[in-house]
This record gives sequence, structure tokens and C-alpha cells, in this order.
Amino acid sequence: MMKKLIALVCAAVMTVSSAVAVFAQPSVQVTGVVTKAQSATDASGNAVTVEIKAVSDEHKAAVENIKKEETLKEVLGADFKEGMQVVDVKDISVPDGTTFPVTITFEVAGVTEGSSVAVLHYNGSAWEKVEAKAGAGTITATFTSLSPVAFVVDKDAAAKASTSPKTGETNVMMWTGIVAVIAVAGMAVTYKKRREA
Repeated sequence: MMKKLIALVCAAVMTVSSAVAVFAQPSVQVTGVVTKAQSATDASGNAVTVEIKAVSDEHKAAVENIKKEETLKEVLGADFKEGMQVVDVKDISVPDGTTFPVTITFEVAGVTEGSSVAVLHYNGSAWEKVEAKAGAGTITATFTSLSPVAFVVDKDAAAKASTSPKTGETNVMMWTGIVAVIAVAGMAVTYKKRREA
């Protein structure tokens, strides 16, 4: 009976270990990095509201195209650095009547002040570079018009963005561990009661 209990405990520990290992694997594809605008001002320096949405189906082909390294190299030209990649593409808008140019600071995971970044705007027929600057977890860009916007970062920032824990991952691992401990304790109590009976 003791051998069965030990085998059961070992199986439970191995199951939890493999579950934790799966949760710990970094994300291969970087998406959903840009979800919030920290600040935005119009041509007169007045604060404006920014709306960030998923890109519509009509622009999907343009989005897929800019994610290709050869297209990115062509658009960025001399600004392209080896390992740069598009980490997110969003449809950005401001209220009607806003006076351009508009300067927006986006929160972008993994970016530091030393990161190489670029911001691209899709003008309806082609991608074009806009003035952009990296900050601590931010990218600030100035736009003369808005629509789909692609955020490009260097390989270090992309790696940090992809390995940042996703919301809820830590909690899932913690609860998995707690459940495993409770299960093992329950098995031990049950075994002890059976032996005493």
C-alpha cells in the first residue's frame, strides 16, 4: 500500500511540474503589446482622447505584408536594425476636429530609452515612417493623420515583450501548486485512516 501511495505522490508531483513548465514557456509570437495611450496632445498642445482598436479586415493584407522582414527593411531603409520586428498593429483614432499633428505616447512592453524603435502609419496605399522616440516602457510618435499604425522594436525589446508574464499566468501557477499540495495532504490523511482502520 505504501508503494502505491509513493507512486501516486510522484505522479502528482510530475504532473504539477510539467504544468508549471508549460506555463513558464515564453510566448513565441508577440501580440497585444500596445493597449493604452499614456498621453496625447494636438497641434496646440491640448490633451486629446485616443482610441486604440484592432485593425479592420480591410487592412489585414497590409498588416500581414508589413510583418514580413523584407517589407520592413524596405520601408525603414537605413533605420532598420537586424532583429527588428513588428510587435503590434493597431487602428488608432482621435476625435473628429482634432488639429494635427498629434503627438501620442503609447505604453509598449519591453521598450527602454535605449531601444531602437520605429512607428509606421498606413496611408491607405503604403506604409510610411513617422517621427518616433523610445522611452521607459513607451514609444512617442507624432502623426499628421491616423489609421492603422505599426509598432516596430529591436530584438531585445521584442524578447522582453514576449517573455513578460501574461495576466493571470502567475495566479494559475500558484493555484496549481496549492491544489497539488492539498491533494497530496488529502492522500496522506486517507492512507493513514485506512491503516488505522
